[in-house]
Amino acid sequence: MKKNKLGIKICLGILIIVILALIGVIIWGIKSGNGFTFFEKPVIIYDNTFEKIASINVDVTSYDVELKESNNDTIKVEISGSKKNQDKFHVEEENGNLTINENGSSVCIGFCLDGTITIYLPNQDITYHHKSSSGNIYSDIDLRSVVINTTSGDITLKNINDGTISSTSGNINVANANKLNVSATSGDISLDETKNIIANTKSGNIEVRSITSKMDITTTSGDINISSLSIKEDSKAEAKSGNIDIKLDKDVFIDATTRSGNIDIDNTNTNPTLIIKTTSGDITAK
Repeated sequence: MKKNKLGIKICLGILIIVILALIGVIIWGIKSGNGFTFFEKPVIIYDNTFEKIASINVDVTSYDVELKESNNDTIKVEISGSKKNQDKFHVEEENGNLTINENGSSVCIGFCLDGTITIYLPNQDITYHHKSSSGNIYSDIDLRSVVINTTSGDITLKNINDGTISSTSGNINVANANKLNVSATSGDISLDETKNIIANTKSGNIEVRSITSKMDITTTSGDINISSLSIKEDSKAEAKSGNIDIKLDKDVFIDATTRSGNIDIDNTNTNPTLIIKTTSGDITAK
């Protein structure tokens, strides 16, 4: 009985020490100005416009990025977040190139709102390069040329003419693309319509609603689902341990092979050739 009381006292003592330490850290963070906040509403910490920009380079750590349509011919950059993070950003224009950099990251305990970088783009031929660690990127406008790389953030885009996109653990969603090279390590890839696509994942699924010209799609342990395929050039779909399901809207010659799955296809002798391979998954193409 005495041992139980002693154990309870020790646990209570440890709990009190932890609580006091946590309170001390929070108070220090609030007063130190190191981007450590308990409760704070985001405010506009940067707002500026630029003209005659040919390319944009964004390199951020934890902030989300939104691309929206500008109501004039200028580019507007608006950053919202904590005032403590104002010095973390560097925005510079030089010779028609606009760079936006975020240095470091902020620590947040409590009810904290994420910061956002909003870029308003005019309908012009602008090349967009993006790199982020844990922030998401969202666009509801037409993009001519994009190169995007994220570590753990999701990518959601509307229309792309020519894009190269990669993510380590985030999901990739694109509405429409003319030409797209996309890859993900452990995230899913979802696409509505595209003409030409090169896509691969390690442990994620690939789902495309419509492909109208050419594809080269590979997954290691994910499924491939294509709702409408009408290719004009030789193409390929390959899955190591996933299933492949394709709905054909145009006659093709199908070369299908699998080691331990079932094959259900409607084949023709009409070019182009569609190569479909699985190691341990089923193949359906009809």
